Amino acid sequence: MPQISPPKPLVRAALVVVALTFTLAIAASQFGIGKSADLYTDPVAQRSLTFHDAPDGGIIINDAHDGSLALALPSGTNGFIRGSLRSLAQTRRQSGYSAEAPFVLTAWGDGRLSLEDPLTGERIAISSFGPTQVKSFVALLDPAKKVFQ
Repeated sequence: MPQISPPKPLVRAALVVVALTFTLAIAASQFGIGKSADLYTDPVAQRSLTFHDAPDGGIIINDAHDGSLALALPSGTNGFIRGSLRSLAQTRRQSGYSAEAPFVLTAWGDGRLSLEDPLTGERIAISSFGPTQVKSFVALLDPAKKVFQ
């Protein structure tokens, strides 16, 4: 049975493509080519919040400065808020930080909204998930500031 092998020029061309791909990937990572900068403008409104599990499976959200109730989420509702908090809390636990420290919700001058953990530096760009998710978090900002109106 005869042995079939690819033509040598095709093998050389494939090796050149692989080498070029690795070279470009390394250059891009070293020089920041293709990275998008996520520059935030000045904050319009900001609120530090603490989150605690309620006995019924809900979530109690308090203002970190005065301890006042910001929002009580019943069990089984507001899945996006719950998922965002779980993500930040998991990173915080893995980093060994206290669960009691507040998270910071910020409305930015360019219309974006973010939730950040100042201990780990993790930030979730809420506005990236669409207007429905933004509305669920806007309720947590100080209503007197009329942020997006």
